[in-house]
Amino acid sequence: MGVLLTACLTVGLVGGRAHAGSAPENSDGARSSVPTLSPADASPEDEVLIDIRARAFLPSTVKLHVGRKTRLVFKNHDAELHAVVPVGLFVGVNLNITGNGAPEFGAEGFKRVIIPSSGEVIIRFVPEHAGVYPFFCDMPGHSQMRATIIIE
Repeated sequence: MGVLLTACLTVGLVGGRAHAGSAPENSDGARSSVPTLSPADASPEDEVLIDIRARAFLPSTVKLHVGRKTRLVFKNHDAELHAVVPVGLFVGVNLNITGNGAPEFGAEGFKRVIIPSSGEVIIRFVPEHAGVYPFFCDMPGHSQMRATIIIE
């Protein structure tokens, strides 16, 4: 089975010019301290592991922090495919997805990712809005697979 890798380049428009991976300028022209996904950004990165085992997301609730670079790792330990379908979490958010899953995108951006047996998907992003964001598996017969991300 081949490995599918997907990478996204974060691009911001600053003063009419594109700056790949750099932090946006604030109103006085200085760079803001908001973390980015750029390799040049040395901000610390939180890592959260969510295991998929016996048709369940473990843990079923995780907490993330607004404005902190985050590495969200999903590992599928089951012998069957699973999907991660986030509700509202990534709308308008720049993200980077790697691993051997199959991400799907739509008009509003990232929709879901299918993770193979023994597969892993890593989603890197900076949470922008506090709130409670459910996610679930939409594979047939997996309706019990529901969990929650809380961003504080």
